Amino acid sequence: MTILAETHHSRFERFRDLHNGFFVIPTVWDTLSAIASEDAGFEAIATSSAALGYANGILSSERIQFETVVQKIGEIVKAVQIPVSIDLEDGYPEVTGDIGDSIRRVIDVGVVAANIEDSPARHDVPLVAAEDHARAIARAREAADRAGRGFFINGRTDVFLLEDGLPHSRSVEEAIRRANLYIDAGADGIYVPGQGLSDEDVAQLAVGIRGPLTLLAPPQGTSFAQWREIGVARVSLGTLVIRNAFAAIQTQLAELRDGNVVTAFPAVDIDAVLRRTSPSQVAAE
Repeated sequence: MTILAETHHSRFERFRDLHNGFFVIPTVWDTLSAIASEDAGFEAIATSSAALGYANGILSSERIQFETVVQKIGEIVKAVQIPVSIDLEDGYPEVTGDIGDSIRRVIDVGVVAANIEDSPARHDVPLVAAEDHARAIARAREAADRAGRGFFINGRTDVFLLEDGLPHSRSVEEAIRRANLYIDAGADGIYVPGQGLSDEDVAQLAVGIRGPLTLLAPPQGTSFAQWREIGVARVSLGTLVIRNAFAAIQTQLAELRDGNVVTAFPAVDIDAVLRRTSPSQVAAE
């Protein structure tokens, strides 16, 4: 089963055009979190490999299996009417044989975008050489173009997560260098995750990178308004939503355990929510 080609291309165009302005993208891990995000008014959603892993009992330092990723993302895509992007890590080349095959697999289940990172599968080793990752981006671009449905590639550099001993100012320069190599190789945009970035850092990234910039949401309580003014295109919520959801479950269960009044939430008919998933969105190949 797959999303109809015309539906796929429409979702891709909507997703691409969001980068002409500023938007926040929540990261989901299952059908319900996807539907909740759509109901909240978000115009697109993404998966996080860490959030998917958490939902399946897998540590963020471990690698969720590619087949599990494809299965879960397929369920999510069919549950909503908005574009879905995937955290594809390094593209799982050791599983599929080549990153191009991974791209074709996720396009087949209706995904319209992917982050592809320059961290290796083992995060305790240095970043992949920028030139090598650029070649991987180029292969991903070729595969996406051959599919002919529209696909947004976000090249991701983890310079600020694995700085390799570089001074911070050099890390900004290296992030820009890598980002532009990835753009030249065929990436449509760039994701630079990292906490503690100053407004000056963000401004340098936004000006120096020749494509739409995605950043990881700052700590809770911080406004995105300044980033919008600086020129950031997209803010990813990372694992924020699943961590907050888990904290809410813990809080309510603790209240029940201690005999306190349960925190009141509006009643939700989950069966009715799930029935809204329309089988007309999909068609047999």
